[in-house]
Amino acid sequence: MFAFGLTKSFERLPTGGSCISNTLINGCVARYNTKVNENFFNRKRELVQFTNAFSSPMPMLHVVLGPPSIGKTALVHEITRKKIKGKDQFSPLFINCRKGQFDTPDRVYDSIYSQFSPFFDKHKDFLKRIVGGQFSIGDVGYRLGERGATTSNDVTRLLDNISAHLPNWSIWNGNNIPPPILVIDEANMFSQLAENDKNLLKSILNWLVLNTKEEKRFHTVLTSSDSFFFNWIVKLLHIPHATPYVVGDLSKEEAEKYFEMHILPQYECKELEGKFDQVCKITGTRMMIIEMYVNEYKNSEGKLADSQFSVRESEYNWLKRGLSPKILAFKNEPDTPLWEAKDLIKTMDAIVKAEDQGYILADVLNKEIGEKKVESLIKYNYLHCRPTSRFANDIDVPPKKIGLTAMNQPSVCAMKDILEEEQQN
Repeated sequence: MFAFGLTKSFERLPTGGSCISNTLINGCVARYNTKVNENFFNRKRELVQFTNAFSSPMPMLHVVLGPPSIGKTALVHEITRKKIKGKDQFSPLFINCRKGQFDTPDRVYDSIYSQFSPFFDKHKDFLKRIVGGQFSIGDVGYRLGERGATTSNDVTRLLDNISAHLPNWSIWNGNNIPPPILVIDEANMFSQLAENDKNLLKSILNWLVLNTKEEKRFHTVLTSSDSFFFNWIVKLLHIPHATPYVVGDLSKEEAEKYFEMHILPQYECKELEGKFDQVCKITGTRMMIIEMYVNEYKNSEGKLADSQFSVRESEYNWLKRGLSPKILAFKNEPDTPLWEAKDLIKTMDAIVKAEDQGYILADVLNKEIGEKKVESLIKYNYLHCRPTSRFANDIDVPPKKIGLTAMNQPSVCAMKDILEEEQQN
């Protein structure tokens, strides 16, 4: 048995969602695939902060949170693949749960083995000296395609063998070899495995804790767009075993540079030069939304009305549907909306009034409409919850308590439209 048992009952993990696609339109900067573009826009503070965190001699289980399409994956991949003076700083091992790589024992096994196998093969001479004996990748697991149906026991045995063949993090560092770091994108998709094999999921989470906090073998990074993911993790693993961070939007200064130096030249859109303040009121400082706006502006030959911007239209329609919550229940979703129209109106009013501040406190809205209703609004993507402000640089004076934000700036604009309509009725 691992040292850290999962003592609390298991609950289904929400997978979250968004009205906005995770795919950029003709994107060349902040992509969401596993290959980070070389022209990655430089978030200078986050790059330094996360590099330091991932380089700590005390391996941790890092949980990187943030709204959908904000650039979490691109940022983490940039950091873990970045060279300094021509030298790799990490040996990243990537698993992308968006591709359904954690829904069955067979897929879990292949996902883990396919990352660790080339890593072990690359460092086999070094590991022979450290582990001793005649080390080979065959000691770690089967070769892909050389086995029958995979069971949970096969996965557990693979995890145990990987642990047995990995030295302490300090040994990699002491030998000037980039240490391994495991990155699991959209880890809230663990819920797919939870529905099929709860015990295997518990074993995997225990294995992550064992190799980070206890045995100090490697850092692990879990990214998620789901507001409730960190709560789910700490419920299972206890608070000291995971550290949360938030990737926010760009600061306004960074977003203006991105707009003027990257996006406008890409779309040959000189007529918007020097007009970022005007554009920012519509788009906010999220890279993907800025690019979508410029693309649509260009395609409309400069005739794009604010209300016609596609993200704003989608957010407006979603908010209007939220005023009739009984029709909103997701298919196969057991939890129906708990708020009433008046609760959403109060929420929109609070968000709009706090626009310059950038957030409202969860405690305040909980008292106003009730905690269960707030959680329901978050679940249905009317609000995004920030359990921490660690490493988020998009709010000048970040909250010291749990903060709530709109899903994006176009949503704030749509809220203003709806509140004005309500006042006229």
